Amino acid sequence: MRRWVIGFAVMLLMPWVVSLVWMRSAGIEAKAEQGLLSDQTEYGETEQAGQAGDRSGRKEALWREDQSDGELQEDSGNPGNGENENVADSNEPSEASGESRKRKILVERKGIKTYIDLEDYLPGVIACQIDTSYHSEALKCQAVIARTYVYRLMDGRTEIYEEELDMDYLGEGEGSLTGDRMKAVDSLKRCREAVQDTGGVVMKYEDRYILPLFHAISAGRTREGEVDFPYLQSVESVSDTKRDDYMQVMEWSQDSFAEAISQIPGASGVDVKQMQTIKKDESGYMVEMKIGSGSYSGDAIQYALGLPSPCFGVETEGNVMRVRIRGRGHGYGLSQAGADAMAESGWGYEDILNYYYKNISLISE
Repeated sequence: MRRWVIGFAVMLLMPWVVSLVWMRSAGIEAKAEQGLLSDQTEYGETEQAGQAGDRSGRKEALWREDQSDGELQEDSGNPGNGENENVADSNEPSEASGESRKRKILVERKGIKTYIDLEDYLPGVIACQIDTSYHSEALKCQAVIARTYVYRLMDGRTEIYEEELDMDYLGEGEGSLTGDRMKAVDSLKRCREAVQDTGGVVMKYEDRYILPLFHAISAGRTREGEVDFPYLQSVESVSDTKRDDYMQVMEWSQDSFAEAISQIPGASGVDVKQMQTIKKDESGYMVEMKIGSGSYSGDAIQYALGLPSPCFGVETEGNVMRVRIRGRGHGYGLSQAGADAMAESGWGYEDILNYYYKNISLISE
């Protein structure tokens, strides 16, 4: 699971792209250049959000469960360390203004630094995480997930540089902020409503913000986390299995399959004629598989083959290697498809979150 925790940031926030598109669409860059950006800026239309680059070198530090005291190193870019001379003055948090606890994202465009209120930043994040045609209660779940992640990363601070988020993002979900302009505008509107309706709600386990892992579609049951993540327990998500895209089949020739596996670091003696499943977890996800003389984790095989999920089985038919994959994503935490189905059945977002994350507290901060 550690590998999933490290790789969790690859799919969730896309902060650089989303905020840039929103700033351009609302004319915020022009305001920032004049030092006039307000905390309460309302974002307008956006045409499309793309993929941000992979910055895996920093992800491990960001997502590792540790016991640090929250202090940043000198090169961390912590707002308030004397390096923000270009920040618009009107956005400096002020004790006198009563905004000292208001959380902000410090973004930089064309050399100009300015603050965006976190609650204004989140709608674009959510639109890149989840299918925005899902039920509003499912979108609210995603709003709480995104907010919890940022609060966790802030670790008590009220400001954070956008690049510190380093979130191309968080989990493996179904972002839908693409295509038709009007659909994109409607998507952002629904996400903004989800943020507003959850009113600063975050998830905690005991006195810590949880690591809110999520994925698009489970294999019918979510996975249990390691001891450091007691709130990630295995639960049924049967509705996922009824989706048309629940199962996928991918094929390779024996040679191309072997070549892909041989790219796994440390791979040796790859012989696809000798394959054996060593272990699957209780939810059906591949934990370890032997191929030739080497043993590989399900995660390693998934990455090598480009599978949508580590829940898979391999069949051989002549020269064809056929892989059947169930679900989409790592399988930990909330299933977005499951949340949507539960919402359609009348579940509220609080109940859905408490179902997928065990023994947590939902707190408004």
